[in-house]
Amino acid sequence: EKQWYQRRVRGGQLNPAVSFGLFFARKLSLIKTLIFSVCQIVGGIVGAGVLKISIPGNLTAEIAGEGVFPGTVAVHEGLSAGQGFLYEFMGTIILVITVLATTNGGRGHGSNYLQPLSIGLAIFVIHLVVAPFTGSGINPARSLASNMFSENGIGGDFFVYIFGPLLASLVGGLLYEFFFSPHYNKAHQKLNGQEMDDI
Repeated sequence: EKQWYQRRVRGGQLNPAVSFGLFFARKLSLIKTLIFSVCQIVGGIVGAGVLKISIPGNLTAEIAGEGVFPGTVAVHEGLSAGQGFLYEFMGTIILVITVLATTNGGRGHGSNYLQPLSIGLAIFVIHLVVAPFTGSGINPARSLASNMFSENGIGGDFFVYIFGPLLASLVGGLLYEFFFSPHYNKAHQKLNGQEMDDI
C-alpha cells in the first residue's frame, strides 16, 4: 500500500539499500540518494518513536516479549554473525534486483501500477525465508529505528543489518545495470523490430 501512494511522488523509496541500489545502477543521483536515505532513517526513527509512546509497556511485552520492541531484529542464536550477514545480503539483493527489474522501462512489461505489487510480493517471500534467521531486516533504516527503542539496543552483530544490505545494493545495482539490463534492452529492441516487420 505504501508503495502505491508514494510511487508517483518519489518512487515509493522507503529503504536506503534500494536507494543505493538505484544509485549504483545509475538510476538515481548521489545527492538524491543521500537525501532519500537520511529522510528514510529519520522517518524510521520518528515512526518507531510514535509507536513507542502509543503502545503501553505491558502490551509491548505481550506482543514482542519483555524488553523487546516490536520489529527488533537479531541474528538467531544458532547462527554466526557471518551467516546472518549472508541471509541479509541475499534477501536484500533479491529485493534490489526486483525493484530494478520492475521499474526498467526498457523491458516493455505491463502497466506500472503493478510494480508495487511485484515488489510487495518479493518482500513477502523474502520475509518468509529470512525472518526466522535474522528477523529479515533488509532495510537499514527500519532495523536501526526498531533496535534503538529496544532494551537490548544495538548489539555487536548489528553490523549485519547495515553492511549486509548496503553490500547487496552495490552488487545488485552493478549486476543489474551491466548484466541483466543490457540483456532486457536487446530483447525488447529485437521484439520491437519483429513487430515492425509484421506491420
